[in-house]
Amino acid sequence: MSTLWYCILGALFAAYFVLGGLDQGVAMLLPTMRGDGERRAALNAIGPMFLGNEVWAVGAAGVLIAAFPRLEGELFTAAYPAVVAAVLGLLALNAGVQLRSRGRRRGGFDALIAAAGLTLAAAWGLLFGVLLHGVPITADGHVHGLAPFADPVVWLTAAANVLLVLAHGGAYLHWKLGARRPRGLVAGAVAALALAGWWIEAPAGVRNPVAGTVLAIACVAAVIGAGRLRRPGAVFAATAVACALPVVAAASALFPAVLASTLDPGATVTVDGAAAGADTLRLLALGAAPLLPVLVAVQAACWWLFRRRTARYW
Repeated sequence: MSTLWYCILGALFAAYFVLGGLDQGVAMLLPTMRGDGERRAALNAIGPMFLGNEVWAVGAAGVLIAAFPRLEGELFTAAYPAVVAAVLGLLALNAGVQLRSRGRRRGGFDALIAAAGLTLAAAWGLLFGVLLHGVPITADGHVHGLAPFADPVVWLTAAANVLLVLAHGGAYLHWKLGARRPRGLVAGAVAALALAGWWIEAPAGVRNPVAGTVLAIACVAAVIGAGRLRRPGAVFAATAVACALPVVAAASALFPAVLASTLDPGATVTVDGAAAGADTLRLLALGAAPLLPVLVAVQAACWWLFRRRTARYW
């Protein structure tokens, strides 16, 4: 049961990285657009799906807290600065998008939206890096101290996630508004550098390096290949795959561990060790699991209704 819920948790986070990453990418691209008309068109393109995209983060956080309370507690303790940045970025992004049309000085809201998108993408990338590097868990089973944010590979992973999100946002605007086709070469190169860095460091918690490497290479290939595709929908699909694969790659590389200890290998937290009791998981299966298909259906219907291009400003 714990492995099943771990897969559900991964699916929810992958969905958020694709859909929420879309919002973050468009937000970061706002400063590159000329005039209020182009910026309004970009925000209108994500407007119908915006709140629905962010719901996946709420669902993933709910499953994490309910099904894997130990993972949530220890990871949030070790990576507290990144978690705070992610929460603040999420709040600022939602507030900026909702309030922009009501303010007279929209330039300030545009800057807030772009900064929030950058903060969110970087914070999630830092969390990826922390998971792969490991955290200081001692023999008592608890984290003592912060995660190693000084490690350059952790920050390189954050930069790779920012560039992946940027390419994804550009692909969406290329599809919906006819914007310029995004170039994924830089994002792919930085992601490949991050992968090489993890191979050099070889963290003890990475138990399945081959699986993680294959998925990471697929991510690099998807984002680079997106720039060579002709159909806008195919470009967007390729960057969506590239944004989802890091979640699967990190989980596959660590499994059956979820949080590796850099101090005591015996203190590493596994899927079973991080999960709640069997009774809690069964209760979740009865109460929460039936809502997941509804969430997917509503999101799919929303995308279907607003599948056509909205306007063209480029």
